[in-house]
Amino acid sequence: MSAVKYPKVRSVSEFAGRCIILISMMFMASAACAQPVPLFSATYKVSYGILRGEMTLDLRQNGESGYIYETSLSPRGIVSMFRRGSIVETTSLEIEDGELRPIDYRSTDTIANPTRNTEYLFGTPPGRVTGVYKERTVDEPLQPNGHNRISAHVAVMLAMNTGTSMTGISVFDRARWREFEFEVFPGQIVKTKLGEYETVEIRYSSAKKNKSWSLHCAEALDYAPVMIVYREDDDIKSKAQLVEYQPLGGDDPAQPQPISSR
Repeated sequence: MSAVKYPKVRSVSEFAGRCIILISMMFMASAACAQPVPLFSATYKVSYGILRGEMTLDLRQNGESGYIYETSLSPRGIVSMFRRGSIVETTSLEIEDGELRPIDYRSTDTIANPTRNTEYLFGTPPGRVTGVYKERTVDEPLQPNGHNRISAHVAVMLAMNTGTSMTGISVFDRARWREFEFEVFPGQIVKTKLGEYETVEIRYSSAKKNKSWSLHCAEALDYAPVMIVYREDDDIKSKAQLVEYQPLGGDDPAQPQPISSR
């Protein structure tokens, strides 16, 4: 076996200089691999009054600056005897010049009878939101910092990880733009089947403030949500709590084992 030859180091200062360059290169490489949003797959137990369900959230990288975010909700327990199917929502997003924007949104509701399909395209054609909602053609002006109902989740996670503002986020839902007020409540402790998490509650409410949604995002999970709460007139109507969490490594096929309560 031949020996590996290393270039000679003439002085301590030269050695230190090379170490600094090496450390800098390692830092830049890790920074390039770092994601501004958490990549993960998670499962939540959902309660809505006496009804029970299961929800999954899945945020994956798609190319260098793109992401795919998918949510799925299925009934469980006695309600599944009368209502079968699921509600699956998917959005493609990209970060351009530091700004997150949705490319499309698709929803398939097989719990509804007949099946309900929704599709929106953001910026196709430029400056418009087009698509189909309840078999009705949609064509509305595109608003700055506009999102759909689930890409808003990713916008919140991005804002928490980068320290940017969440003001001015409009949400396109049910074929029209809706304005929300965002409030942030730090230091909220949330108990889950996986343990306790210190979270930041991001609550966004409608203009009339009779309906609101809260994402409890944990810094320990790069601000992925560990609980999602829906309220009407300040009364909790539904709650989704984390029961399984698996971080995803982008294009790396070697994934960590999931953290699970099961």
